[in-house]
Amino acid sequence: MTKSAKRIEWEARIQEWKESGLSKAKWCRENGYKEHQLYYWLEKMDKPDSDNIQMMANANFLPVEVTDERNDPKGSIFIHINHVSVEVRPSANIQLLSEVLHILKQC
Repeated sequence: MTKSAKRIEWEARIQEWKESGLSKAKWCRENGYKEHQLYYWLEKMDKPDSDNIQMMANANFLPVEVTDERNDPKGSIFIHINHVSVEVRPSANIQLLSEVLHILKQC
């Protein structure tokens, strides 16, 4: 298993532990992990990854211009619920759309 795959795997495990509400020791016992492994990865996650630091040092950043286009809608979107698709255009009546979606969710 590669370093990055193992890191991703442990990131997910740490998230599971946090969401469980259990102590580290109890979570490890219930999930078949050694407690020192969890402590190792918790400490490792707090430190920046040396590969990522090297990549950032070699990166070339370009300026990005961010504009607020919320007031200038470009096109419609499609919402798919079960077997029904609804096209929503920029000028759509939000109240009507809300009622339609509420009805479709119940179907």
